[in-house]
Amino acid sequence: MSIGHKFTYFENDVYVITEEERPESTPTSLPWNIYKDNVKLAAGYIRWSDEKQNSGHSHSIQERAIIIKAQSLGFQGVVIFVEAAKSAYHYPVYKRKKMSELKEFILSNSNANSVIFYDESRVTRDITDFYKNIIVPLREKKTQLKLFSTQHDGEWNENDPLIQIKLALDHDESVKKASRVRNAQENIFDKNKRRPPASNPYGYSKVNDEVDDLLPDENAGIVKLIFYLYSFGHSDEKIAELLELSQIPSPAGYGNWSDSSVRYILNNLWYIGNLAWDSRMSFSNSKKKSLGEFRLLTNYHPALIEMGLWETTQFFRNLKSKRNRMDSPFILKNLVFCKECGVKLETKNQTSAKSKTDGSIYFCPMCKCKLKKDVLNKIVLQDFAVRWGREIKLYPQRLKNEMMDWKKVCRKKVSDLKAGIEKLRFTISTLNPNDENYNVILEIAQLQLKSMENDKTLYVNTEEKIEQLFKENVTIELIDRFKQDIHSYSNVEKRSILLLSIKAIFYDFKRDDFEIEYRLSPYVEIETEMKSSKETRKAVV
Repeated sequence: MSIGHKFTYFENDVYVITEEERPESTPTSLPWNIYKDNVKLAAGYIRWSDEKQNSGHSHSIQERAIIIKAQSLGFQGVVIFVEAAKSAYHYPVYKRKKMSELKEFILSNSNANSVIFYDESRVTRDITDFYKNIIVPLREKKTQLKLFSTQHDGEWNENDPLIQIKLALDHDESVKKASRVRNAQENIFDKNKRRPPASNPYGYSKVNDEVDDLLPDENAGIVKLIFYLYSFGHSDEKIAELLELSQIPSPAGYGNWSDSSVRYILNNLWYIGNLAWDSRMSFSNSKKKSLGEFRLLTNYHPALIEMGLWETTQFFRNLKSKRNRMDSPFILKNLVFCKECGVKLETKNQTSAKSKTDGSIYFCPMCKCKLKKDVLNKIVLQDFAVRWGREIKLYPQRLKNEMMDWKKVCRKKVSDLKAGIEKLRFTISTLNPNDENYNVILEIAQLQLKSMENDKTLYVNTEEKIEQLFKENVTIELIDRFKQDIHSYSNVEKRSILLLSIKAIFYDFKRDDFEIEYRLSPYVEIETEMKSSKETRKAVV
């Protein structure tokens, strides 16, 4: 196995390889092949919990202790795997990259049969994960595997009762520490309405160490670029690739950009100025909780992303979660319906291997009628170009009028929900605890109350969004997209623009004609919600 490393050096007659920089006393060449079978090797493991310790002495203390231990045991070489700023409580063994590399190294080198670590807390805070994921699989291949702690004499034995007690105490300490930290954070947020101590979101820096207020920093433009590219339909993976090619440092400051890094930024409410706290499902599950299920302070710090751009990107995020590909050659996919049957047209590529022409089609699964993809794309794009060229000047005022109507809908819904909530609370207060169905009725009423309160929060937040949209110039930026020649865009960008501007296309196969129902605004999800609210209100009336 070839171990990737930057520097090599000698210390205490033990040959050491790490991934840490050692600019002084670095030998220019190897005196012997460290991977030869006759060289007695050990694997060392170093870990500390968070970035605050990066500039501390934890690394040097652990490294020094491991080297002295290796020397006392007669090892000629140690390959040290350094797990920087990685909590063993939140990241069990199988989720730690360097621990996996250590395991692979031991399995790949016949002369490496030992592991040295500083103490039990460095390898695990979960009692059993080190045993299950490292010791057991290694001993299946290497029965002679030995483990050493710098804090114990002789071999480290996971079955020793004293060591088991130490593992349990370390785990208990981590649980209590996590609970204390969480309680302190909740207290800061709930009582002081402040952001608990935490790393800064990418694109922001603190004013100073004493004040926790956030201000945009030199990476703010990168955040805006990510949102802008995504609003044109480009994928997380494509954006990460572009950032990587541009040699832009990742949020971690090291390593590569990944689609998950881009995705985290695009889902982060921090970038519209809101302080969202405890919004993940769990530490290991980054999926966001629903609005109302986490702590939120609006307008807490300067926003990097305007509300209109945020709404556009969130529309595409929700669209893609439904497996709606933006890079599909069928740029009108999921927009076209059969006029006769009313069903959505499906797509199919019928191009034969020897054909020089594109045989892709849209077709109706009910009446079996079909239409060439390029034919439909062409006539719709022509209609789009003419429509927006003619009406683009009128669009801003129409959009404002539409948003005024939306605000009225929100206010009416909030008013109705407040009245309904008060009525339901009164009903709950009058329930008789002695009634045999009391618990069932109470549970149903409380669920209904929670649903109504969530709906009220939704409409209050939506009205705030609409109010914010009135104050922004982002609407102009969105409209500018429609002013440009639609044919100058890539297929991905064309699809994004068409999805923002078209509700549905109805194709009449009998008459060989079509109708396009255009949207009144590019804020698709707000428009859809407001339309649904209007229809519900009419149905009730």
